[in-house]
Amino acid sequence: MKIAILVGTRPEIIKMAPVIRECRKRKLDYFIIHSKQHYSEKLDGIFFSELDLPAPKYNLNVGSGGHANQTGRILITLEPILMSEQPDVLLVQGDTNTVVAGALAANKLHIKVGHIEAGLRSFDQTMPEESNRIIADHISDYLFAVTDLQVGYLKSEGLPESKIFKVGNTIVDALLSHRVHAEKTSQVVSELKLQTKGYYLLTSHRAANVDDPDALKEIIELIGKIPGQVCWPIHYRTQKVLKESKIDLPGNLAWTDPVGYSDFLSLLSNCTAVITDSGGVQEEACILGVPCVTIRDSTERPETVDVGANVLVHRNAEAMVAALNRPMSPWTNPFGDGHTAERIIDIIMGQHVRPVPQTQDTVCVVGLGYMGLPTSLLLAKAGVRVTGFDLREKKVIEINSGRCPFEEHGISELLTAALKTGNFKAQTKPATADVFVVAVPTPHDNKKCDLSFVVSAVNSLLPVMKNGNLLIIESTIKPKTCEDVVLPILQSKNLKVEVAHCPERAIPGNTLHEIVHNDRIIGATSPEAAQRAARLYSTFTKGASHQTNLVTAECVKLMENTFRDVNIALANEFSLIADKFRFSVSAAIKLANKHPRVNILQPGIGVGGHCIAVDPWFLTEDIGELNLIRTARTLNDEMPKHTVGRIQNKISPAVKKIGILGVSYKPDVDDARETPALAVAKLLSKKYKIRCHDPFVKDWDLQLFPIEEVDGWADVLVILSNHKAYASRKFESPLLSFDKLINADWCDSTRSSTALLLTKEKIEAEPRRASRRKINDR
Repeated sequence: MKIAILVGTRPEIIKMAPVIRECRKRKLDYFIIHSKQHYSEKLDGIFFSELDLPAPKYNLNVGSGGHANQTGRILITLEPILMSEQPDVLLVQGDTNTVVAGALAANKLHIKVGHIEAGLRSFDQTMPEESNRIIADHISDYLFAVTDLQVGYLKSEGLPESKIFKVGNTIVDALLSHRVHAEKTSQVVSELKLQTKGYYLLTSHRAANVDDPDALKEIIELIGKIPGQVCWPIHYRTQKVLKESKIDLPGNLAWTDPVGYSDFLSLLSNCTAVITDSGGVQEEACILGVPCVTIRDSTERPETVDVGANVLVHRNAEAMVAALNRPMSPWTNPFGDGHTAERIIDIIMGQHVRPVPQTQDTVCVVGLGYMGLPTSLLLAKAGVRVTGFDLREKKVIEINSGRCPFEEHGISELLTAALKTGNFKAQTKPATADVFVVAVPTPHDNKKCDLSFVVSAVNSLLPVMKNGNLLIIESTIKPKTCEDVVLPILQSKNLKVEVAHCPERAIPGNTLHEIVHNDRIIGATSPEAAQRAARLYSTFTKGASHQTNLVTAECVKLMENTFRDVNIALANEFSLIADKFRFSVSAAIKLANKHPRVNILQPGIGVGGHCIAVDPWFLTEDIGELNLIRTARTLNDEMPKHTVGRIQNKISPAVKKIGILGVSYKPDVDDARETPALAVAKLLSKKYKIRCHDPFVKDWDLQLFPIEEVDGWADVLVILSNHKAYASRKFESPLLSFDKLINADWCDSTRSSTALLLTKEKIEAEPRRASRRKINDR
């Protein structure tokens, strides 16, 4: 096999060095092409000698220029080389114009392309690197991804799994192999009269920051705000802009020309923190344990942020200073073990055996409810041996007989298939397994997180757990639960069990799709535990996995639902304002949402479900001085009272019997947890006779009647959960629709809620008129 290796910039030379050395070590037929996109000896040539690399066989001498010009010249000069050499594969690394041009040239000649660092995404289309990454990925034959995050991005873009390989980052190989050499040979810290850990390192080279004189002035102003000495190896292009724009440098800056790799490693290793706009430097700092502050809005290396090594501040001086002064905790390098180059060459040479999906871990899922059962069945479908454990014998018998205990599209078919293959069974006792998943409810008790089910579940597993197991908590829990409650239970039994928290992020009515396609947040006691959990979920998920620490993962789910709760509260308060000033809130929201940066939600009768109505209390339980979230939660909890007032305003004083239609917390599901309809029904029952109906809900706190015993019996029907089934039914009793309940009809006083004020007796006296009004109201 013949391998062509294409480089063009300093980071590419550094990151390709381990691959080149691996080819040399194995005595493979390979050659190097250098586009010379970086054309200065200081910016590239010195790295070949420092890294002990052979000279390139071909130098394209492209130099600088506009993107189209540079890319086109690389294509033109590279094509005849590839046609002459006929390599079996061309390796490219990163996201430069060299990379996209090389991938295009090889692809057109039917030469296989291997893209190292595939799947990086900043989701910032203003960066030219973003389009380069995407194009290179979509025409490559080997996609060498760094972490599960990039693997997830590639999968979500529809790229075949057969092309995707998670290998780690070659920068780890390069750093580990060269750091000792740099410590012995580099004198740059002393030459620049810098004190170890007594200066900040700055690197800035992106056009958006340094080519525009105004942006560059902001960078210079940032330097002046940094509380200490700053060292900046300034790119020659940037030096030119500084000189032409007559920009004065601040007194705390010690600058130098671009430095070699050994010197840069020495500067980075010995600084207090680094301020950068470089993706590669973000990685290097994270690997070396150096705090990083990134002067950009987005990053294609979010793992650095997730582990706490990096903070994004754009060019905001206050945010930068705060980030530099932030309390720091140790983190673990997320980019690999230093054997990435070996894996890449193994894969290209056909010596790599793609691992079979991780089915060797057996799983016991505790709690077979709305999330536990679907998760169990999806794992079973992927070939994992799963035991479902639930204390309710009736439910276990029902599941083992092939009947799903709740309404959810697609679950019954999955259950039938899982039972048929034997990969899943339900039982009332926990089973030994490699991985345990806890998916039990966490209700709230007096606005506090009730952890009794979680604690009981973990305790029930202790007799069957063994050292080396992984415990995943999917239940929604308050911050610090894993550290303060779960881990001490395990430690009390001297169990060496790692813990991960992967909060469920799916919604009833669309559960299977969201479990499969939504991204996963995985916090764990160690990176290895997070990766193990990610591997398990990757057997059936298509969304990306984002790995972090335990408390961050615990808070993510709570913050998501709190965000929604606060915004629902805003919509609900708008509706109360609309009642006061007599305007249609839905019409106003529709018009307000025509603004490109406004997206107001629709108001309702309150907030229900096990998540949004509960999670904000968990998040604020141990926070005393902040009240915005609690205020929003209280407003939403009071909406049933306002809803009852609206009903009473719209019906005749003669009404004695009210039929409530729809009691689930949202339309077209059978989930009535925390439903505001219950509070509405109880409040109405103090003054009226009520009967409730729901086509989906089976068990509820109040008696549910067949529709035939509600419609016709009631003086008026009120829709609280707007099920589609109600839209197609012709009702005998007058109907107060969901829309009419939420919206005042102030915009058209001639068509207000007159029909809703009629009693059943008056409707019978005026059948033609009432029928017409009922149709209008529906």
